Amino acid sequence: MKHIWSIICEKSSIDFETNLLSIFSCLEELKLVIDETQVSKTEKLIIPVNFQIVSFWSIENFSQDTSLEIKGELLDPQGTVLNEFQNTLQIKAGVKRFRNRTNVQGLPVTKSGRYYFRISQKDKNKFIVVANLPLDIDLSYKLLENKVVQN
Repeated sequence: MKHIWSIICEKSSIDFETNLLSIFSCLEELKLVIDETQVSKTEKLIIPVNFQIVSFWSIENFSQDTSLEIKGELLDPQGTVLNEFQNTLQIKAGVKRFRNRTNVQGLPVTKSGRYYFRISQKDKNKFIVVANLPLDIDLSYKLLENKVVQN
């Protein structure tokens, strides 16, 4: 099985009549303004955002049933793994191509910089990195005042 591409997007859709994939709002960068009175600048934050990682695979030997074991990791700018998921997908004989969509809820961040979603595929007994998807995060800490206007 060969990894062809992966992308980070807000959402995707598969048309059940044509099996065509549509990808919406690709993510490359997030700019976040955070109320400095509500959080610590030194702790890991969980940003309440939902998105998907969509991958496309080519199956070289499609004459038999096979499985694909993948691992995804989120690395911060220092290379520290902040989050990880694993999944094993069963693929029936005769399938020549395969797409998978992974839903992600909440994004842990530690500081501004370039984060990577690292996608790995299990080959024999070890995981091999097949993609590093960059996501630039720009955090700004400001005092956000809630003003009530009275008449």
